[in-house]
Amino acid sequence: MTSPIPVLCIFACIAFCHAMPQGNLNLLDNAILQDLNDKHENYIEFDQDNEIGANQDQCDDKNSTINSLDLFPYPLHASCRVEWTFGVDCTEVAARLVNQIDLWTGPENCEGGGEKCLYKVTSQSKRRLRGTHTTPVSFYVDNFSFRFRPTRYGCYSKSYSYSTVPYAVLDYGTNYCNMFNLIDGSGLNKEPNFSEKTCDKICTQYTTADCEVY
Repeated sequence: MTSPIPVLCIFACIAFCHAMPQGNLNLLDNAILQDLNDKHENYIEFDQDNEIGANQDQCDDKNSTINSLDLFPYPLHASCRVEWTFGVDCTEVAARLVNQIDLWTGPENCEGGGEKCLYKVTSQSKRRLRGTHTTPVSFYVDNFSFRFRPTRYGCYSKSYSYSTVPYAVLDYGTNYCNMFNLIDGSGLNKEPNFSEKTCDKICTQYTTADCEVY
């Protein structure tokens, strides 16, 4: 049975932080978010060719951990890292993702439920697409980024999404769905040679995510 200690530690930290003076708390919030952004930006940088497949290596390695609390099965902050391959070139992958974001910019697509709405592109280059997704009920904002690399079979993407709420721990798979919904909506997961590599260790609540709801 999983020990409750890691979860209790997290919530004890949250309670302590919220007892701090507001000015200090704002500084701490900003520092936490900057650290999260730096870590995820470092993750998707392509420094070596052998980085392709790094997610699978980490997910398969039972001795590998994403955090110091080994008994907690997810990242300590609500987030998700995924590697995808697509059987089409990276220019088309990026264009289809941007088109899907444009289709889901407003709230209309969520009127019947789900969270396939309120997307926004924040920056775009030849090899990178950044954006935000806002949850339609609570209006929490998540940052996401896709980094692209051409391959002989099409395109490889190293991607992440994370909550901008400083003390978010669990997310019902929302950060995974932030990215997967765009891929599914654009039909990229129907292309030949599509693959996905991630796991709970590096993607919060991945195995229980319901992207029709989140």
